[in-house]
Amino acid sequence: MNKKLAIITGAGVVILAIAGGVTYDHYRTEHAVKQTATRYVTAFANQKSTQLAQQVDTKHLKGYTAKSLATRNTAAFTRMGVSKIKIANQTVKKQSGDTYSLRFTAAITTKIGQLKPQHYRTTIVKDGQQWRVRWSPKMILPSMSGKDVIQLRTVTATRGQIYDRHHQLLAKNGKRVQAGIIPGNLGSGAKRNQNLQKIATAWNVKLATLKTLVNQSWVTPKTLVPVKVVTKTPTLAGVDYQTVDSRTYPLGSAAAQLIGYVGQVTADDIKKDPQLTSADVIGKAGLEQTYNKRLSGTDGGVLYLQNGDETTTLLQTQARPGKDLTLTIDATQQKKAYQQLGSKAGSVVTMNPNNGQLLVLASSPSYDPNKFVNGISQTDYDQYANDKNLPFVSRFAQRYAPGSTFKMLTAAIALQNRTITSKTTKSINGLKWQKDASWGSYQVTRTVADSRENMTQALVNSDNIWFAQVALKMGASAYLKGLDPLFKTQSSLPLTMAKAQISNSGKLDRDTLLADTAYGQGQLLLSPIQQATMYSAIANHGIMQQPTLIKGVKAKRTRVFAAQDAAKVETALTHVVSDATGTAHGLVLSGHTIAAKTGTAELKQTQDTNGKTNGFLAVMDADKNTYLTVSLMENSDSGTLVTAMKPYVKTLY
Repeated sequence: MNKKLAIITGAGVVILAIAGGVTYDHYRTEHAVKQTATRYVTAFANQKSTQLAQQVDTKHLKGYTAKSLATRNTAAFTRMGVSKIKIANQTVKKQSGDTYSLRFTAAITTKIGQLKPQHYRTTIVKDGQQWRVRWSPKMILPSMSGKDVIQLRTVTATRGQIYDRHHQLLAKNGKRVQAGIIPGNLGSGAKRNQNLQKIATAWNVKLATLKTLVNQSWVTPKTLVPVKVVTKTPTLAGVDYQTVDSRTYPLGSAAAQLIGYVGQVTADDIKKDPQLTSADVIGKAGLEQTYNKRLSGTDGGVLYLQNGDETTTLLQTQARPGKDLTLTIDATQQKKAYQQLGSKAGSVVTMNPNNGQLLVLASSPSYDPNKFVNGISQTDYDQYANDKNLPFVSRFAQRYAPGSTFKMLTAAIALQNRTITSKTTKSINGLKWQKDASWGSYQVTRTVADSRENMTQALVNSDNIWFAQVALKMGASAYLKGLDPLFKTQSSLPLTMAKAQISNSGKLDRDTLLADTAYGQGQLLLSPIQQATMYSAIANHGIMQQPTLIKGVKAKRTRVFAAQDAAKVETALTHVVSDATGTAHGLVLSGHTIAAKTGTAELKQTQDTNGKTNGFLAVMDADKNTYLTVSLMENSDSGTLVTAMKPYVKTLY
């Protein structure tokens, strides 16, 4: 009995061992199959066609290699402008022997909208020691056959226009003639190359560029491939012309850095946004780029399969126009300000200090944005790119040492912390001064040797020594405390602009740096926009107004000075204009009270040497507070800037 039991028990152990081995093998097989399925579906969702092809059973492919499979998959998704694929309901089930079923559903977002859910079904089979997915064109779209070609006929959304505060157009829609190539009409071999060369010469386009365009994966022999906007339409083999929406900029170079321009999509653009095609136009610079999504709207059109003369519609949607953008800019004033800069490098920023609305953001020299829309010639582009005065730079957003215009803030801080009163008088001899021998050869200099000056006289004479002594008296800690609220709040403008800085470290840890900062030099860096923002605290009697550029958007207001202290500084600044010896006396306009401060920031490396200077001018309406403007002219002085800007200041009344 025990012997029988031992035999039976032993047999049971063998059976259990075999069953355990079978269960483990089954688990390992299912795990491997599911891994293959997941790799394939993940590659599909991420549009990684080469990785997808690595999971395919290539031995049983009909008419394809792994490479051509990947190429067609990429071409199809590119043609559709697929931006997102969301996978759901992925299942793997054993069918029989070494065959498993794979099913999943994909929600595919194309250039013109989302397709209805696509239900995919195939098998996974064993290929040697590996598991591979069976592939056919139905794995691109379930309704596709081997001969189907995906086509997309786009209805471009009308781009939103950009207006100024008075509804004058700054970026305007229009019509232009677009030239394109139909590859199937170019001929073949040497004839094809000859025709492409003729087109390249006629349109001033590189031959290599044309070849790249016509060889894109989505292009068919009958596809019209857009190349450029043209003004002439010569008859050329393989060429066709069509009227398309286009963009013009009425102010041209006067607002180029602000508004920017649109242009044809490049290969780099498509890499960043797969929904784009080479036929698209997008914002390339300025507000056109920043607000491209809002302005562009959503294209509509028809996505369909074509097999000979037969077509099957996959998706049809209506185009949704882009939204308009209305700025606070005054187009008339923008143009006048730009004209007053002439060809000199500089900028003009004008704002309404009551609400922060920016009326003018002009930068010179500039460029013609209309040339870029049309497809700028290499000669014109090189002229801009090689210009040492950098016409693409938005000088209203670039940082500079503000020079003596900054003295108005030093005065307000000193009044607020009671370092001085408006009647504080200092006796200073000579044109140079230093605190003591510890400064070595370094000295603070001034241009007017006035022996006794109060705050108003120091501003009228723009006396560096007077303000250096004031800063040293109050000390770095008190001065930084006064500066902090001015620098703490940053604007939220849709412009690229680095933060304003007091110094490289944020500290004023040397007496010489403290002294220099007090009169707008040292390591101070402010853009003209940031200067206007801070100086609004004087115009608004203590309230600093952040700027705004989009009409209807409100910006933050912060009290940084007591009203009476800021008012005293503003009154002193009116003498900079009204007094015959004032540095801005050239701005006198009969019947108007104007407050102003000039500044000449030195860029030289050492004292008592000749170097470049930048001229600055801050001007305020001291009667009704309707405007505050900050002007800059590089490689110039404030006297030249006063003369240049007076005609513009007149137009502000």
